Amino acid sequence: MSEPIKTFAVPALLAAGVAAAALLLPGYWAFKLSSILVLALAVRGLQLLIGASGQISLGHGAFFAVGAYAAGVLVSHQWLPAYATVPVAMLVCGLSGFLFGWPATRLAGPYLALATFALAVALPQLLKHPMFESWTGGVSGLSLDPAGAPFGLAFLQADQWALLSTAAWVFAIYAVLRRLLDGPAGLAWLTLRDHPTAAMAVGVDVRKWRATAFAVSAATVGAAGALHTGLTSFVSPDSFTVFLSLSLLVGVALAGPSSATGTFVAAVFLSFVPDVAEKVSQELTGVLYGVVMLAAVFLLPLLHRWRARAARAASPPPAADPIIIKEKSSNADAAQAT
Repeated sequence: MSEPIKTFAVPALLAAGVAAAALLLPGYWAFKLSSILVLALAVRGLQLLIGASGQISLGHGAFFAVGAYAAGVLVSHQWLPAYATVPVAMLVCGLSGFLFGWPATRLAGPYLALATFALAVALPQLLKHPMFESWTGGVSGLSLDPAGAPFGLAFLQADQWALLSTAAWVFAIYAVLRRLLDGPAGLAWLTLRDHPTAAMAVGVDVRKWRATAFAVSAATVGAAGALHTGLTSFVSPDSFTVFLSLSLLVGVALAGPSSATGTFVAAVFLSFVPDVAEKVSQELTGVLYGVVMLAAVFLLPLLHRWRARAARAASPPPAADPIIIKEKSSNADAAQAT
């Protein structure tokens, strides 16, 4: 399959598959598939920050919460329908990410990770503060009316309409991120990640591009938060603990630094493993989940190395250069002559 045909055929097949799933799957499985797409988008946002720009964050669950609450406030005040809140949530989270990332660009490594971790710890407490209770609902959160299908699609159930809307937003954002990473921004981020000294030497504005990476990453995760609000019709501070941020980090470790397909695999893992662990033992759910996550984080790199070694062993040796062979034979003849 040629590259232009592949470029259009793969998204078309994915869209057809999601449309068929929305029409055929029952309500629970449509909701579960929508949840996987939301998690994949959130992992993709953090993957962009870590894999493209080389910055580590332990607090992206905070931007997920900001996007979820932005959508919740807009819907609760009837300013926008649920799935029209995604651009607003992206704008709010992108601006928040830039404002946080601009001073944080002076930090690196564990210091940046600790700063973002503090953000994830502080935000749920801030959302519960009485000063913001009229907007956030305080400890109780916000309960919203489920978003139904619009006029003309009334034959769809709420979960089926949620799946179609979520898939449309997720695929659109993935396409924009792909174009962004293939353009000058992606080149600048990769240069800063791999060769920061050389990037500064050629005039790349380190603070601006790192803060921009933070903003784009936060906007992507915020879009996932807004879609999550549209799915659950409920948002509360206790839904966005530090464990969410750590789960997204594990998702990036599972997906790899740049694989868009890997984010969907990581989302399936993050979605189903807790359910399986709870069925095995309700008392040890967290322990089992943690053990499986650690095993996956340690075993997957070994699997990738084994596959790479197997591929190198199976590939034929490179053909010898005829010019080099000719030179060697000439040198051998000269040595015999002498």
